Amino acid sequence: MAMHGKMDSARAYAKINLHLEVLNKRNDGYHEIFSLMAAVGLHDLLKLEKLDVSSSRTGRSAVEIVSEGGSNASLLDEIPQKDNIITKAALKYFDEAGISGYAVFRVTKNIPSGAGMAGGSSDAAAALKLINRKLERFDDNQLMNIGSGIGADVPFCLCGGFALCTGIGEKVSPIPGKLDHHVVIANNGTHINTAEAYRSLGRTADQLRDTASLRQYELIMRNSLESGSIGSMKDILHNDFEEPVFRNHPGLKEIKDRFISLGAAHSAMTGSGSSIVGLFDDKAKAVAAKQELEKTVKQVIITGFLNDESIHDIQTI
Repeated sequence: MAMHGKMDSARAYAKINLHLEVLNKRNDGYHEIFSLMAAVGLHDLLKLEKLDVSSSRTGRSAVEIVSEGGSNASLLDEIPQKDNIITKAALKYFDEAGISGYAVFRVTKNIPSGAGMAGGSSDAAAALKLINRKLERFDDNQLMNIGSGIGADVPFCLCGGFALCTGIGEKVSPIPGKLDHHVVIANNGTHINTAEAYRSLGRTADQLRDTASLRQYELIMRNSLESGSIGSMKDILHNDFEEPVFRNHPGLKEIKDRFISLGAAHSAMTGSGSSIVGLFDDKAKAVAAKQELEKTVKQVIITGFLNDESIHDIQTI
């Protein structure tokens, strides 16, 4: 069964961690986290050019990815198509639906890789959305479950907006609210090995924080986002990975310090690195910070928060 007609597209938005705690190491080797994630305007663009499916699994499923450029287009050439997370997402969708299929995606790649911004996970989420738009096999919760089997950040990327993410990141609790800051993201090209970053924290099976204190943090975050101000939660926001990563890569700490000296209301590393984020109340200060950092930092981007993004963000072109 071939699915033709207008080509659907979905924006795959980057995420940043406003807060990230690693609580403990589970028996399966994964770590439990407590994180406030936020979608930002920087995005890749996926277009579903072709989708052919069979009503059984008898056929061989395949996915083709065509590059349409973008500021990080070279990443698409560096990863074999069979290993691209877009391919993995489409094949998992076909498998969960009990069908075989062939999909062609055209991708504009702007989100840097290994930067703590969920560039791959966001692409996977967009691929799942686009296929489900055509086939309508799963509801939102089922799609989230499929996404969690692809990557821990995929469920958040399906939701967007602001959300508290727990478990290994797959338990997503959306938080209504907004932040009107200009978001400046600086990436100097440093590659951080995520597994090594987790190991460096030395977490054991013991839970670092009690439920009551985590609940208190959540209330502060919810109240802050509802008021539209980072002020009331600014003092609690932190990223556990900063200490070990900055120790090994002092240049990243220097970028964070420069953000603060340039007037950022808040600055932090996102994910396990290596991007450093600065939030600015004033656009002129954000632009000035970008221009100053660009003198020494490989890539500096100005964007903003997506205050009301949802799983339904699909457009037809």
